[in-house]
Amino acid sequence: MKLIISTIILFCCTSLVKPDVIYLDPAPDAKYVSIYNNLIIGMESPINESLLAEVNISVTGSKSGLHTGDVKLASDGKKILFRPHIPFRTNETVTVQVSSNNNQLKFNSRKDFSYRFTTEATRIPISGDKSLRDELGDYYRAPFELDNAEPPELTVTISNNPSPGRLFVSSYNTDPSYLIIAENNANVFWSKGFGNQTLDFKVQSNGTLTYYLTGSDKFFQMNDKYEVIDSFACGNGYTTDTHEFILLPNGHSLLMAYDPQIVDMSQIVAGGDTAATVIGLIIQELDESKNVVFQWRSWDHFEITDATSLDLTSSTIDYVHGNAIDMDTDGNLLISSRHMDEITKIDRVKGSIIWRLGGIHNQFTFKNDSLGFFRQHCIRRIANGNITLFDNGNFHSPQFSRAVEYNLDEIGKTVTLVWEYRNNPTIYGFAMGSVQRLENGNTLIGWGFTTPALSEVTPDGKVALEMKFPGNIVSYRAFKFNWDNIALEMKFPGNIVSYRAFKFNWDNITSTGSNSGLVPESYSLAQNYPNPFNPVTSISYSIPVAGNVSIKVYDMMGREIKSLVSEYKQAGSYNVLFDASNFASGVYLYKLEAGSYTSSRKMVLIK
Repeated sequence: MKLIISTIILFCCTSLVKPDVIYLDPAPDAKYVSIYNNLIIGMESPINESLLAEVNISVTGSKSGLHTGDVKLASDGKKILFRPHIPFRTNETVTVQVSSNNNQLKFNSRKDFSYRFTTEATRIPISGDKSLRDELGDYYRAPFELDNAEPPELTVTISNNPSPGRLFVSSYNTDPSYLIIAENNANVFWSKGFGNQTLDFKVQSNGTLTYYLTGSDKFFQMNDKYEVIDSFACGNGYTTDTHEFILLPNGHSLLMAYDPQIVDMSQIVAGGDTAATVIGLIIQELDESKNVVFQWRSWDHFEITDATSLDLTSSTIDYVHGNAIDMDTDGNLLISSRHMDEITKIDRVKGSIIWRLGGIHNQFTFKNDSLGFFRQHCIRRIANGNITLFDNGNFHSPQFSRAVEYNLDEIGKTVTLVWEYRNNPTIYGFAMGSVQRLENGNTLIGWGFTTPALSEVTPDGKVALEMKFPGNIVSYRAFKFNWDNIALEMKFPGNIVSYRAFKFNWDNITSTGSNSGLVPESYSLAQNYPNPFNPVTSISYSIPVAGNVSIKVYDMMGREIKSLVSEYKQAGSYNVLFDASNFASGVYLYKLEAGSYTSSRKMVLIK
């Protein structure tokens, strides 16, 4: 029987607190739960840690018996975490009872509540690159021996004033596989070879580098000296998937895993295999101590029949094939499910689905895009509030890939195509691929498993840069970042020297000018970096003529919360830091006013 947990009531001294229980993992009546799963009880508002000792959590398996475990409060005070000391048994029913020793602490106006879930029937080993093998089929490249080869040579085929920055790619189908940072002229700025495939090489919001290494089943983090300083892997017994890793400004991280389970498909479709291996999707958020503080399972929300154009009578069914995660501006999650042709928005607090775009359960009306998207990758919410994605286009007729930008009306459930780039002649990348909106408005496209490797295109569809690898070498994704492992270097002319050099946080100057000596051609307000941020971010702007300049920060109610710049400025390019240490997590606006020019952008603070 499914139990609904609605409210926790806390009485502390004379104050009445009502932190409703709004999230449970495993969910009540969940099936296929990992035998290594921890328990999470999520509440709408924090509780005092002193009350944690008054909470009793009794966990009993129908085969494994009573489980002892460690209980702790997550850093936000909103989640109680229970880690069993020993794993559960396969194919057992687990009963969870939560009670209180304190009459001032009650659940659902009672002192206890309970629920049940069922563990996986069998434990199926899986490697982290399982999804890569499924996506590429015969094109999959197995691990190999590392030799002393140089990184594969990138070739510039088109160059027409590309945006500044360096390109981040990882070579696939090479021996060894290389992480590569390249200049716009294709010269290699930095590279490193590995004996296994490398994927998802990029700069995170805190300025560190991360990449996935097959065989290790982990994402690795490097500092600006290219030294490995940390690694990240899924918890709860799941093997980390290759596709995506997001490091949040508050030190939390987002990862995904694939979860194979034995399912009797004859009960779901005619002719189904009675013992099919069906692969689900797991999304996890780890805190700064790498505890799992949020978990989302496709088994609880998607049906196997949500898959499109798959043979559901097969012995192996990868019905979701998640390939991207993004943090939305409201703090919730966007995921891309390739084999469902769907983008899904997930409530990061409650775990429920907010909306579904594309696929069988599409909730949106496409106003001016009759094509839709198929087998897509790399969903991203961009600075103007729209979303971009790479439409692999496997089921377009004829087949072609494209970069698209959609405007979503999430209330009225309409989606409008506001920009797309489709190359002429057609480029078709049947797998992999990425889309990144750059600061100057250009778009970098990684074409996935095809050639060229990447294109940078302007808003009006002109190719500013195109590069390719030799032969059948490809890159999973392609990114461009303003990256230099030297954060700042300055010199005097000639033999002029300084006895000492110091750097201070000097608050009476709120913004600094560019030392380029060039006068900007136009006004501009750049997207803050990093974004999301915690708690400091940098805002860059340019003014072509001298005048009074104002930059103010507003909350989403339109209330001014901070004035960053309010002074007369000479023509030039500037940046100003915004320290949000005293502000709550959320979406904020910053607005530039200079002469008759005004511009505003959104930024996201996550603590």
